[in-house]
Amino acid sequence: MSAGLLRKIVGSVFLAAFASGCQTMLSVRPDQPVLIPMLKNSANECYFLDEFMPVPDGVVSGKTGALSLRYYTYKMANYKEWQHKHVVLSFYSKDDRCWSLFEEYYIRD
Repeated sequence: MSAGLLRKIVGSVFLAAFASGCQTMLSVRPDQPVLIPMLKNSANECYFLDEFMPVPDGVVSGKTGALSLRYYTYKMANYKEWQHKHVVLSFYSKDDRCWSLFEEYYIRD
C-alpha cells in the first residue's frame, strides 16, 4: 500500500469521526422542550407566524373557503401553563400573512 493511499484512508477516517462528533455536539436533545411565546386566542389578534414562531415538528396547511389554515405541532413544548407537553396550535388567515389563533390544545400521553 502506498503512503499516499494510506494518508487518504487515515484522513477520511479522521474526517468521518470528526464530522460525526460535530453532529452529536450540535444536535438538540429530544427531551428539551421548545418555548412557545404567549399567544391570545382572539380574532382581533394578528400574528406574523413566519417571523417569530419556533420551528414546529410538524405543519399541516390547507384552505377552507376563503380562509387558509395552519396547524403547528410541537412534540415537547412549554406553552402557557402546559409544561413538557405535546402541543397543537391552529391558526387561520384571510391573506396568508396575518394569522389568528383559533384553537390550542395539548395531547396527553
